[in-house]
Amino acid sequence: MTAGAGGPMVAGRLRRRLLRLATYSSVTTAAILVVIKAWAWQATDSVSLLSSLVDSTLDVLGSLITFFAVTVSLKPADKEHRFGHGKAEGLAALAQSLIIAASAVFVLKESVERIMAPAVVQNAPIGITVMGISVAMTLLLLGIQRYVRRQTGSAAIEADAMHYRTDLAINLGVAAAIATAAWPGGWLADPLVAAAVIAYLLFGVWKIAKHALDILMDREIPDQDRETIIRLAESHPRVLDIHDLKTRHGGSNYIVQFHVLLDAGLNLAEAHEILDDVETRIRAEFPGCELLLHPDPEGYNAGPREFGKA
Repeated sequence: MTAGAGGPMVAGRLRRRLLRLATYSSVTTAAILVVIKAWAWQATDSVSLLSSLVDSTLDVLGSLITFFAVTVSLKPADKEHRFGHGKAEGLAALAQSLIIAASAVFVLKESVERIMAPAVVQNAPIGITVMGISVAMTLLLLGIQRYVRRQTGSAAIEADAMHYRTDLAINLGVAAAIATAAWPGGWLADPLVAAAVIAYLLFGVWKIAKHALDILMDREIPDQDRETIIRLAESHPRVLDIHDLKTRHGGSNYIVQFHVLLDAGLNLAEAHEILDDVETRIRAEFPGCELLLHPDPEGYNAGPREFGKA
C-alpha cells in the first residue's frame, strides 16, 4: 500500500523483521526509562517527574501488549482464523488507548494534590539531566517506529508510537517544569505542566481508539485506496466494469472483494486468467492484500447491486 495512505509497503519475511525490530526497541527503551526516572523521582520529589515515570511504566505494559499483538498477527492463517490474525493489532491499539487514559487520570490526580499542598523540587539538575536522556532515547525510538510504520502499515506500531510522541512532549515539559520549580516562587510550574499533559494524552486516546475500532468493526478502507483499487481493476482491457466493492482492514493489510463484469463469450480458463491479472495489478500497489473476485458475464442480471460500483 502506498506511503501516506496508511497501508503496508512490504510483506513476508522483511515485514516480520521490521515489526520485531520496532517492538524490541520499544520494550527496551521503556524499561530503561522506567529505571532512570524512578531514581530521578526519588532524588527530586517532583510530581511532574512522577507523572512521567508512571506514563513510562504504562508504556512498558503497552509495549508488551504491542509485542504480543504483533507476534499473534504474524501467525499464518489457520483453520480457525482463515483470514489470519491481523485484528490482534486492533485489539492491542484499543488496549493502548485505555492505558493512556489511565495515565491521564493519574496525572490529573497528582497535579491537583500538589497544587493543594505545594512542595519545592529538590536536586533539580538530576531531574533535568534524566529528562534530557529520556528525550534523546525517545527521539531515537520514534525514528525507528516511523520507518517501520511507513513500511508495514502496522496499527499496533502506530499506537505504540503515539505513546512515545506523548512521552516526548511530557519529557520536554517536565524538564522545563523542574527547572522553573527549582527557583523561589516557581513551585506552581511543576503541577501545572503535569496537568497540561492531560489534554495531549486524551487527544491521543481518541485517535488510537478510533483507528482500533475502525479495524475491529470492519470499517471501509480510505476512499483514496478504494478509488485506486477501482482504477487498477478497470485498467485491464477486458474488464468491462466492477461493482459491489467491499473492503476492510485486516490489521496491517486490506481484505477486498468485488464482482468483475466480463464478456459473456469467455470460457472459464480465460475468465480465470483475467481475474489473476487483476489481482496481480492490485497486489503490486497493495502488497499483502487479500482478494476475492467474482466474475459476472455481461448481460447477467442478478438483481439490484448492493452498493453499486463503490
